[in-house]
Amino acid sequence: MTTNNRDLGRSYTSYPDLASCRSAAHLAREQAGQMRVALVRSSATAWRWRLLTGDTVVVVASRDYHRRLQAERSASVMLSLLPEAELLELGLQRPRTWS
Repeated sequence: MTTNNRDLGRSYTSYPDLASCRSAAHLAREQAGQMRVALVRSSATAWRWRLLTGDTVVVVASRDYHRRLQAERSASVMLSLLPEAELLELGLQRPRTWS
C-alpha cells in the first residue's frame, strides 16, 4: 500500500494457501534488488509494468497508466518500497452470506 492506501502491484501467481503466499512475499522482498522492470502496453492507450526475476514475472501493476512515464515511476516506487514492505498478519475471512 502507498500513502494513499492504494496498492501498486500484485503477485503474478496465485497461491493455494496462506503459507505459500507468505513465503513468496518474503522471497520477493529478498529478491527486490535483482528484479528488473518490463513496461508493456496493456491497450493502445495504456501501459503496465511487470517486475521480473530472471525471465520469471513476479509482480505486476495493479492498474493501467495512461503514460509510459507514469508506469515507469510507479514501478520505481514499487521497487523502492518492496524490500521494506511489512507483511501483515491477516487471517482469511469467509465470504459474507445473506439470508
